[in-house]
Amino acid sequence: MLPLVRSQRACVERIRAAVRWAKGMVVLVGAPGQGKTVIVDVLISKGPVNPLRLEGEFLGDRTDVILRMAGLAGLRPEGANIDMLGRLQSKKFPSPEYGVPEVIVDDAHNLQDDVLQLFHELTVGAYGRRWSILFVGEDQLVSRLQSLKPLPCLPSIVRLPLWDQQDLEQAVKDLQSYPEVSDLASRVLKQYASQPKQLLRAINETERKDLTKSRVGRTYTRRRGSRFSTAWLVAAGMVFVTVLGVFVFAQMGADHDVANTKTIVPLAPNNN
Repeated sequence: MLPLVRSQRACVERIRAAVRWAKGMVVLVGAPGQGKTVIVDVLISKGPVNPLRLEGEFLGDRTDVILRMAGLAGLRPEGANIDMLGRLQSKKFPSPEYGVPEVIVDDAHNLQDDVLQLFHELTVGAYGRRWSILFVGEDQLVSRLQSLKPLPCLPSIVRLPLWDQQDLEQAVKDLQSYPEVSDLASRVLKQYASQPKQLLRAINETERKDLTKSRVGRTYTRRRGSRFSTAWLVAAGMVFVTVLGVFVFAQMGADHDVANTKTIVPLAPNNN
């Protein structure tokens, strides 16, 4: 799990404040991959209580939701829906004063309208006391809640902010596995500000490519210099061999001329 940056920690505190004071429905919205699940995990891990947590992608109708909630609360799933809701109401849940809701629904934008209406009824106390519920989903969830019929819902909305330069620098510093943030990384930030994992991965890949290019450039320069050095050595060697050959041939010619020089030997006079 990525460490929380400044804007994400502020988002956790806003959720806690909304749960304490709204005492009803709070909605956390953000783009896919922006870190909503990480925010919720930190919210739960830092609190002293464990809420009922549901996955909106796998929830069916109202009956399915009530059965799942009863099972998570440790109740026997039997009887009519109203009976199970009554037993759930009597179940002692943690107080929202801790800043942690009683129920958290991930991917709530996948819920059917009648299920959204059920949760809204729980938050307004339609079955006894008022419940504290946190919906986690994408932006369209807010408009769907506000257009519910016959009871439109006006939840407390917390939007997960996009990363900025300070968040990026903090994340790179905390992870200590990414290179120093460069100007190129700042430009990548504009494209992936709503996707922290993709942002850090793109920066890492970009920095590696730049590093590889610089290394290739230095290697090419060294190889080019090495080729020039080798060429100079070969040329110098050829010149030396040529001069040496000329000198040897000249010396051999001089020795041949000396050997062929005629020597006149004077004859002694004949006394007879």
